[in-house]
Amino acid sequence: MRMFQMMGLTSETEKYIDENCMKVGCNPCPHCGQHTSERLLILDVEYIDSFYGDGPNLHTYRLKQGGLVKEIIQAEIWSSGPVCFLCLELTDGTRIGEWSKEEIGRA
Repeated sequence: MRMFQMMGLTSETEKYIDENCMKVGCNPCPHCGQHTSERLLILDVEYIDSFYGDGPNLHTYRLKQGGLVKEIIQAEIWSSGPVCFLCLELTDGTRIGEWSKEEIGRA
């Protein structure tokens, strides 16, 4: 069966997002009003149709130190359908968390 396959971001890149991107409080306590958890502040979501109505949602985040970082498609190879590898890109074009050629080749 042919289908879209999402590899997504590397675990190191997900850790980078968790540590460096802004978060907002959510789930306020009904008694004191303090937020009991946080979630990432997502500024924009762009849907990419890669394969017959299926594809990734690419998120844009605000960095704690200022500026933006966006998920981009690093590579999309074919293996019974597109296999999508994501990385991050800063506004100056610098990429963060790229998959290695070996990792992409094993898909």
